[in-house]
Amino acid sequence: MKTYAATSNHRHSRSTYPKRHPSGNLKKRKRQKRSFFRRMAILIIGCILVIAALNMKDLYHTAVTSIPFIGEAKLEEYAAEHGLSLSDYPKELIELYKRNPETKTFVFEYPFAKDNPSAVDLSGTDTSSVPLFLQWDQRWGYDQYAGDLFGLSGCGPTCLSMVAVYLTKDTSMDPGWMGEFATSHGYASEGSGSFWTLFSEGGRELGFDVTEIPLDEQRIINNLQVGNPIVAVMGPGDFTSSGHFIIFTGYEDGKLKVNDPNSKANSEKLWDFSKIQGQIKDLWVFRNK
Repeated sequence: MKTYAATSNHRHSRSTYPKRHPSGNLKKRKRQKRSFFRRMAILIIGCILVIAALNMKDLYHTAVTSIPFIGEAKLEEYAAEHGLSLSDYPKELIELYKRNPETKTFVFEYPFAKDNPSAVDLSGTDTSSVPLFLQWDQRWGYDQYAGDLFGLSGCGPTCLSMVAVYLTKDTSMDPGWMGEFATSHGYASEGSGSFWTLFSEGGRELGFDVTEIPLDEQRIINNLQVGNPIVAVMGPGDFTSSGHFIIFTGYEDGKLKVNDPNSKANSEKLWDFSKIQGQIKDLWVFRNK
């Protein structure tokens, strides 16, 4: 009979296939579940961290913007200790102090010193190099100039004073004196400081050889190396948010030395020409005739 042969040539029934071990499938499913839950946990934790970070950022921003400038708090404390309040200070002075903490004494003592001008004696000034005078020096900073306090608007006369004292050695031409000169000769610009003609024309009236030069780095260097100071009109940037006068006084280690009448810190730095080149609006070289 062919029963066995037929049986032997027939495909195995389902029951005759080798069976997988049931525990293997179970372990695999458990591993898959664990992997899924791990991924979900990581995703959830990541979302929580992102949300928390955004909330912290908002909280930080709110905290920072709600805290007043600490210097103003100190000014208010100083005022209270002396029987004053912030209303005794022009808002422009408070803003000056915010921008430039170097002006602390000038600003804080304004109510007491503004009507008590200090004597000005620059006779001991070293004129072997261009001296640094500051427009907010208490000796002249409370004077009126161009419709404002000299300490706020007097960068032009202060620069011309530095140049004049250096070139002539005449220390009587202090910034206060130069402010009066600028006002009486029509170079003070009401509400905006000084006209540029204070240098191009006023400098000549004072007896100097004044030459306007182009924005040429080598020409600037050549003049500084022979001791010719250069007055620069600066636009918005490192020195001002609007307009400002400074002086290039020297060239050292491949960089410019400046006298900034509004900042000791800026005057102590060396400046790359390439960094400030785009801020320079005009230049005048000063020499003795």
